[in-house]
Amino acid sequence: MAIDLNDPALQEPGGPAPADVPPEPPKSSGGGDGGPPPESEETPDNASLRTAVAIAFPTLGCAVMVGGIFAGPSPRVYAGVAGLLGVALAVAVSRVARRPVLSYVLIAAGLFAIGLLCLLPNAGDMVHVTERIREATKASSILRPPVEFDPGWKAVVGWLMGIVGFVAAWTAIEVRWRSASLLLPIPLAAIAGISVPEGAQVASGIVVLVLFAIGLGLISSEQAGGDDENKPSVAYEVRKAVKALPLIGVITAALVALSQTGFLFPDPVFDPAQEPQKPKTQPLSDVEDRVLFEVVDTELTGPFRMGSLDVYVAGDGSWRLPPFAASELDPVPKSGIVDKDLVDRQDLHATIIIRGLGGAIVPALPNTVGIAATGPRLSFDTRNGNIRLINGQADGGFTYTVTAAGLPSVDDLKVISFTNLPKGIGEFTQIPDPPPAVQNLIDQAPTSSKWEQFDWLRSWVLDNITATGTGSPVDIPPSRVADLVAGSRKGSPFEIVATQAMLARWIGIPSRIGYGFDGGEKVGDALQVRPKNGAAFVEVYFPGFKWLPVIGTPRKAEPTVGGDPSTQQIDPNIRPSNDVAAQLYLPLLVPPKSVLAKQIGVIILLALPILAAGGMAYALWPLVKKWRRRARQRAAAVAGGPRARVAAAYAEWRDYATDLGFGYPAETPLMYVERFVDDEEHRELAWLTTRVLWGDLRAATPATAAAAEELSRSLRRRLASTQPATLRAVALVSRLSLRKPFIETMDAFGSEPTARREQERELVHA
Repeated sequence: MAIDLNDPALQEPGGPAPADVPPEPPKSSGGGDGGPPPESEETPDNASLRTAVAIAFPTLGCAVMVGGIFAGPSPRVYAGVAGLLGVALAVAVSRVARRPVLSYVLIAAGLFAIGLLCLLPNAGDMVHVTERIREATKASSILRPPVEFDPGWKAVVGWLMGIVGFVAAWTAIEVRWRSASLLLPIPLAAIAGISVPEGAQVASGIVVLVLFAIGLGLISSEQAGGDDENKPSVAYEVRKAVKALPLIGVITAALVALSQTGFLFPDPVFDPAQEPQKPKTQPLSDVEDRVLFEVVDTELTGPFRMGSLDVYVAGDGSWRLPPFAASELDPVPKSGIVDKDLVDRQDLHATIIIRGLGGAIVPALPNTVGIAATGPRLSFDTRNGNIRLINGQADGGFTYTVTAAGLPSVDDLKVISFTNLPKGIGEFTQIPDPPPAVQNLIDQAPTSSKWEQFDWLRSWVLDNITATGTGSPVDIPPSRVADLVAGSRKGSPFEIVATQAMLARWIGIPSRIGYGFDGGEKVGDALQVRPKNGAAFVEVYFPGFKWLPVIGTPRKAEPTVGGDPSTQQIDPNIRPSNDVAAQLYLPLLVPPKSVLAKQIGVIILLALPILAAGGMAYALWPLVKKWRRRARQRAAAVAGGPRARVAAAYAEWRDYATDLGFGYPAETPLMYVERFVDDEEHRELAWLTTRVLWGDLRAATPATAAAAEELSRSLRRRLASTQPATLRAVALVSRLSLRKPFIETMDAFGSEPTARREQERELVHA
């Protein structure tokens, strides 16, 4: 039996004898582990339902994060419903299925049905669910969150959240790891939080925290009592939750305030969205020859812009894509006008029909003024002139009309001054100083106007530098330009275009490298554009006319500007190789290297030391706690007298045996002797403890206490010597004796125990 040293008889020699020792319980056939007795039987329906409600809250928190990856509020609803269905499935299977095979069948069928239910109301998607999933995953690598919630994603999210809800609820109901089950949805929520748009991360994180706290409170109430009678009522839990609302509100407000200071979400040392990126390359020979888009209702043959390289990095001499964070994306208004400054010069138009292009960016015209489209919502990047779908990617058949400003004449360009450039344009003139060879070439150009100076330089490049090799982008520092001008005079198509752009910057004209498509094959009334029509060209900025494409070939110099729009084309036969200049710029469905794995790897590397330290602390904490308890117990025993010292010495022996797996806390010292082979010291300690605590030696002396302590130490040492080293190490950190200590109340060794104080207080009041 467990010894309660609050009994005043332990402190007063000659006190009243305790009640008769209860009869010995039947011995088990196997060795006990000293663990707690089996839990009392409780109504499984009520227990599982209360637990399921608690698990539902962190599951909903996970659904908030997972649904936040997609556009609109409906993905969070789908994810939440799927998670709750997973919880309900766990409750249902735990009640109706008693055979393992039947349970497995119901679980598999139920989880599969959850994913299919998310495809409603379109039953046709259920039949083609595999194809829908393939379409969604194929587009996932080229889209940035928030992603369009396509049918394929509905099924994937349904299965994912159904599994999360089921596993969490099953762990709590059947495995009985209720506290641990609350943590199961958290890792998925953390991983999904990486892809949630920045503007929604704080709000979603706070919602997850609040829902997790509610679930933790409910699971704590569930574990508070051993049966339904001892558990708090629903009304009590509701009142407790209402009282906690102000505190939750204060914590939420504090988290929102901290999130604005950068304390919770500090700025990263390196943010890829803030850095210009090098374009990815792909040889034309690796690209499927197909119609990317068709152009109708126009005489224009190009160029059809897809973007630009407008950042020149002096360190390595590379031309790069602008940072994604620098994009100035504005939704296309109802009027369709995206550039009010050029409305009066809106002379060009083209209707474009997407065929096999794909991606989120669709072709545009230089100096786009207006966009008219029905279907997906579009946005316009005022920095580089891109037309981008707000959500999803361009499907085949998507049709829209683009209007653009007409091109100026050469005479118009000759009179333009560059003394006052608009704000933000100056960054497109940044470049290191030209080498001497390049400066000598610049000095030969006429200076009557900026256009004539640039036109002379670009014409010299096209007439004197021979195109050779592929058009893949390479680093082109100023020294390479000097070699092209005064050395080899041979360069790739990309180097020729980049040299023209760099010469424009050296003479003070803002420039960049535009890329897209130019030309195509006329089929009926439509111009069909294929990957082989990819092109790179120089774009220069002239105040009043903005960005103008200047296209030329290495064989002759001929500006694109002029009154006839049909001059906006190149000779498709002039190519140095089969891999044309702009194949790298094609907006193909080429999966880029995902940064998600790297982000998860960084999180894991950062979390591993923390988890290792936490695991070590968790594993070693029982050792520290037992050492502190033993020290307090011994100090209290010394203050309580010889009888308390005997009780403490025997309790240390029983606690150590419990940690080694020899528990039996309900057995008296004499009953416990029968658990072991006959041992003189063990029998002597058991009799001594029994006589001092309940028999004729209640008036124990310090010598008696010292003898008991020595016997206890000897027994612990001898028992340990018979166990393997691994078991002794496990016993050091075992929690068995902490969960069921042989002495329940540590301050009972004091000279005035709690029980006595309570009795005296009752007598005084009486």
